[in-house]
Amino acid sequence: MKFNSLAARLILVACFSFGLALGTISFVLSTQFSRYFEDRVYAELAAHLDQLAANIDFDAEGNIVVKPLPDPRFEVPFSGLYWQIRYEGHPNAVSRSLWTGGIAVPSPETAGALTRTSLLSSTGEPLLALSRVLLVGDDAEPNRLELATAIDQSEIQLAAMGFRATMLRWMLIIFIGLFTAAWVQVKLGLAPLETLRKKVESVRSGNVRRLEGHFPAEVQPLADEVNELLELHDQTVLQARERASDLAHGLKTPLTIINTIARDLTKNGQPAAADEINSQIASMSHFIERELARVRTRTPNQTESPAKPVAEKMLKAIKRFPRETPLEWQFEMPDDFSSPFDAHDLSELLGNLLDNARKWARSTVRLSAGTRPDGVRFIRIEDDGSGVEKGELALLGKRGQRLDPSAQGSGLGLAICADLAAHYGADLVLDRSELGGLEISISWQ
Repeated sequence: MKFNSLAARLILVACFSFGLALGTISFVLSTQFSRYFEDRVYAELAAHLDQLAANIDFDAEGNIVVKPLPDPRFEVPFSGLYWQIRYEGHPNAVSRSLWTGGIAVPSPETAGALTRTSLLSSTGEPLLALSRVLLVGDDAEPNRLELATAIDQSEIQLAAMGFRATMLRWMLIIFIGLFTAAWVQVKLGLAPLETLRKKVESVRSGNVRRLEGHFPAEVQPLADEVNELLELHDQTVLQARERASDLAHGLKTPLTIINTIARDLTKNGQPAAADEINSQIASMSHFIERELARVRTRTPNQTESPAKPVAEKMLKAIKRFPRETPLEWQFEMPDDFSSPFDAHDLSELLGNLLDNARKWARSTVRLSAGTRPDGVRFIRIEDDGSGVEKGELALLGKRGQRLDPSAQGSGLGLAICADLAAHYGADLVLDRSELGGLEISISWQ
């Protein structure tokens, strides 16, 4: 997942929100549990304190005598549950669980009030203590009787730690569940955008013309806007092609007239001026033909189209062109052979190359296609004409370049074919043919 994506941002925000909420809940629950458990402990100590007050008696010397309390932990040394009584002028009375020690409980100021205290025992144990002052004796001069019960605080701490550990495990499980739910929600929520992206990619690659299908209400306006833009783009391109085509064809007629004037100049004994005019005509014709070819060229896409029906159609058309001597047309192409070229552009390409071969062939023209061992596919046009020397092959394909000025044409056909092949990512290569003439190969992966 990319961290600059919308999905990543939504999931990160969800994780932060979940973490903050669960952390707050954990803190509140842990605090409340500790307070609740502590209140329960003090309530237990208060019950023991009432029981202790009820079991107090005095002997003949006025010393305190305490009957045994019901909880047996008071009789077990260092059991963690203790009581203590302090009486002015008399020895302290302590539970057997304190053994010979005592609890340093602060003296409450108000008689009858319960006082909570957190302290350490003589052995260093953390204790929670609850104390109360009772007034005994003469009402005029009562004596203070200080009662205290205490319990080991470590039990509370262990219980709180156990509760927090269990709660954190469950919070982690809840977080994982919420994260999974958020991830599924984000994926399902953004799925229409991914579908839209794939459909836009299909439009860009040329597989479809428009964004088709049903989208959610939030995405449908975007799809409609894209379709309107595509429609506007198609109209603009069509208008541009029409204008370019009209301009190019409009210029061809004046050029033809100028060419006629150049021939007249040659007849009238002005060959230098005629040659200059012809040179400029050739240059202008190159640009016109090149732009016409670009206007006719479609946008390449990732789909393959059958090549054999197009090739058969072009061969049938080229065979009708006039020629002094007949030609043998050889054709070899698998029935399932396909090419990345649009049928219109493949016709344009083969038409130029086959017409070129027809002009220069003596008796044979061969059109073949297939796949090389390395997986590269090709279409090859060969003739048995006079061919081209190795050193002159580089000159072919350049604008307006003709090795034989007396031949009919403007020298633009191969240049246009090279541009068209490159437009589809194919290579156009010129070489010497086995038949003796020129071999032109168009290859692609």
